[in-house]
Amino acid sequence: MIDGEDRIRGVGGEQLYVRHWAPEGPPRAVVLIVHGLGEHSGRYGHVAARLTDAGYVVWAYDHRGHGRSTGTRAHVDRYHDFLDDLELVRRHVVAQHPDLPLVLLGHSMGGNIALAYALDEQDHLAGLVLSGPAVALPDSVPGALVGVSKVVARVAPTARVLALDATQVSRDPAVVAAYQADPLVHHGKMTAGLGVALLTSMSSFPDRVADLRVPTLVMHGTDDGLADVAGSRMLEAKAGSDDLTVTYYEGLAHEIFNEPEQDEVLDAVVAWIDARV
Repeated sequence: MIDGEDRIRGVGGEQLYVRHWAPEGPPRAVVLIVHGLGEHSGRYGHVAARLTDAGYVVWAYDHRGHGRSTGTRAHVDRYHDFLDDLELVRRHVVAQHPDLPLVLLGHSMGGNIALAYALDEQDHLAGLVLSGPAVALPDSVPGALVGVSKVVARVAPTARVLALDATQVSRDPAVVAAYQADPLVHHGKMTAGLGVALLTSMSSFPDRVADLRVPTLVMHGTDDGLADVAGSRMLEAKAGSDDLTVTYYEGLAHEIFNEPEQDEVLDAVVAWIDARV
């Protein structure tokens, strides 16, 4: 059940849909969820239920161009708009809970955005949880293609270039069917502008993550066909946080919170946060 919902003004006037779920008693901390490409915050109700049962108040929002927020579908004019929107949402959340520590939880593209935000705004966070983060260029993407994509994005930033394969989100057929039937999920292609924004951010992380100081949990399914597990291995090797946990789930697909083993995964998230707040 959604305990509350609102809309706040994002960068450039876009209206961002925001929702929250509250525990029965006084909350111990805030968990702010940053969702992935094409989806929306409503797909995290079961994650919020597990976290509220553990005493956390959970907030989530729909990115611009996603879900119930306004904006061109699956598009961003500039990558930093995502980070600026997240900062506006964080301020909105902190205004409701000024004395609570805040943990950022990002999945896939949301993990990309959450990591970039954490590197810029470390002092605002008590922890960072990354699920199947899209933070590395796949080996299958040659540098020449990235260069061509940047040219296309400059000439036609809203041109549609690539769609996700819905069958890759989970090994559970019911999850895939629900995803495919969800009217708030963007089932078409992302724009060149968004694609290049993500590729550019991915290429920057290997040289930046040594500066990461926030306690960080990285979780990735080894059979993830949408966000390359190489990104999590890069974080394991290069992230500078003294409190870094990287867990690989053998055989799990992209949405580890929606796999048959989701209870094990969510229990691990709760235990990790419990130990740090």
